[in-house]
Amino acid sequence: MPVADIRRRLSRPVLSVAVALTSCMIALAWWIARGIEISLPSVDSAEMQRLPCVSYSPFRYPYINPFNYLAKVTPAQIEADLAILKNRTNCIRTYGLTQGLDAVPAVARKMGMRVKLGVWLARDAAQNQAQLSQGLALARLYPDVIDLLIVGNEVLLRKELTSAQLAEILRTTKAQSPVPITYADVWEFWQRHSELAREVDVVTVHILPYWEDEPVAVHAAARHVREVGRKMQHFFAGKPVWIGETGWPAAGRQRDGAVPGKVEQTAFVRDLLLLRTSIAQDFNVIEAFDQPWKRSFEGAMGGYWGLFDAQGHARVSFSGAVIEDVRWWRGVAMAGLGAIVGALLAGLGRRWRVHAVMIGALGGGMLGALFATQILMSTWWDRSAFEVAVSIGLGIVGAASAILNLGQLVRAVAPEATHTRASPLWARMADALRLALLFCAASAALVVLLDPRYRPFPWWWFLAPTASWLALRCGAPRGS
Repeated sequence: MPVADIRRRLSRPVLSVAVALTSCMIALAWWIARGIEISLPSVDSAEMQRLPCVSYSPFRYPYINPFNYLAKVTPAQIEADLAILKNRTNCIRTYGLTQGLDAVPAVARKMGMRVKLGVWLARDAAQNQAQLSQGLALARLYPDVIDLLIVGNEVLLRKELTSAQLAEILRTTKAQSPVPITYADVWEFWQRHSELAREVDVVTVHILPYWEDEPVAVHAAARHVREVGRKMQHFFAGKPVWIGETGWPAAGRQRDGAVPGKVEQTAFVRDLLLLRTSIAQDFNVIEAFDQPWKRSFEGAMGGYWGLFDAQGHARVSFSGAVIEDVRWWRGVAMAGLGAIVGALLAGLGRRWRVHAVMIGALGGGMLGALFATQILMSTWWDRSAFEVAVSIGLGIVGAASAILNLGQLVRAVAPEATHTRASPLWARMADALRLALLFCAASAALVVLLDPRYRPFPWWWFLAPTASWLALRCGAPRGS
């Protein structure tokens, strides 16, 4: 039978309910899926569960970040952090020496931990010299704690120094350092600047499968780290190679087959530990704690790499099944509340007609689940008070548009109900809101075009009005 004939045989109310039901179920299923236990390979040995080394920055506190130069972390805060990490590793890697980080070696000695000490390099020659002098002084004071002096981190990637400038710094530092020195950068940049290998004692490469130019899916990510590590060991034959950064984000946007998430992050860390005996080098996992300040530069992907969240709660486990979101029930609860409110409003306004109540309940359930999604996404992606305000505004506009669309649909499937004269006004308001949302969608697409690496298309702002509009178009008679 032709599709056109089938559609003619279907009543408009039934079709509208089917569309509303499908939209509600999709929104609800997304939240329920976040609460399903996922079985992953376990690392059962307590010895195997210990990580070789972990990147440590104390900037998990909201009032401390690398750009608030007046804010300093105290030795007591460092000690509290290392007490948490002591259960996971005996080694930490740092990145700079300002804002109280020069106390790390002393605290690490007290905690019986080892340090790979980072000296931050950038464009400012005077600041670079101050960092180098301080790093060398600490290396002389704590040679029993500091295993490696890391002179610069991805300074070539950021294009803040030339290879020649960096080589001179490394050469001078190596001559003065009582401990081995290295420079850390993405593995491709080490290949491009292989001449730097003769200036260091160790080649430190970063291998981040999620951020590769050709992103690697999590099921193959640990093997990718192993293969690139072997490649670098062969490339720099005779020189020790250390994997200075590897890890996986717990939130953010998908990059080809690389999907961020708590389950994926846990799977990557477990796979890495299970492959440890076949990886040619030791590795350092980035990072100990979430760094909320990084979201301002790298989007959600920058702020959620921690084995522990910013409050110090463990995110990555080493055995047993994993649940993506233990609070998945929030979306289900919001859907239930929305369904009740929608059913009541539609029933009271439409004399409790069955189709009207069903559309109200399903539409309200969809709105509730999507509203919970908007809140979650806002916590991941919004980086400033302005962006929070934009999210709230677009959430209100999107909800109003969806409510008006569903209101028109309810009126259309129950035309004999009262107050139908308001329908043209509702339609004009809905059209105006749709135009506003189309403008916002175009603006969001432009932002993604300008910053495709760190910004996503904010689909969560537009799903509710789009789904409700589709329900209206499919379920309402023409001209309604």
